[in-house]
Amino acid sequence: MKYLALFLISILLLSTTNFVFAHRDGCHSKHSCQSDTGSYECGDKGYCSECQDNKYCKAGEPISYSKDSQSRQQKTEPIILKKQVLHQKTSPALCIGNTMCIQGKVKSVVDGDTLYIDSYKVRLSLTNTPEKDQKGYAEATKFTKTMCPKDSVVIVDQDDKQPFDSFKRLVGKVYCSDKNLNAELLYKNHASIMKKYCSKSEFGKEDWAKKFGC
Repeated sequence: MKYLALFLISILLLSTTNFVFAHRDGCHSKHSCQSDTGSYECGDKGYCSECQDNKYCKAGEPISYSKDSQSRQQKTEPIILKKQVLHQKTSPALCIGNTMCIQGKVKSVVDGDTLYIDSYKVRLSLTNTPEKDQKGYAEATKFTKTMCPKDSVVIVDQDDKQPFDSFKRLVGKVYCSDKNLNAELLYKNHASIMKKYCSKSEFGKEDWAKKFGC
């Protein structure tokens, strides 16, 4: 009788242990509980059921879905979306290719070839204006501010071949009042064409680009 009781207790303990390990293995595979070895951070896969508050989780829920975290992500990471549907008053023919087509408001102008549009920092494709310490900087910046004033609605056609540059700026062609800012800066002698990018840009074969050296 004594041996039978010990046998039953052993089986009960073994079953309980297997259940616990199965539970732990499940949460480890989803990273929803703390790693025993430090090989991952709890919640980094978006599962937070057993995680303490950290950069991924708060009160057992993923932080990544909160408005605050989405706002932070937009400021630090490139945003890659499917081509957006334009407002009906804007001609869809303005945008070509398969990357983003953005309709947004000008937040500020950094210089002649760089603008903040909504949450994007946009660098003009192929068109290069003088830097702050170079001749023509003030004139080019003023031209862009005049053509694309703050709070005006503009269109950005992202460059299919070079969607972002090394500084994580969105690269594209900008339309202000249906005029191509990239081309207008060249026509008004406020910019030069970046020939080394002609073959790397979606717009390298367009008439305005070829006229100035592509």
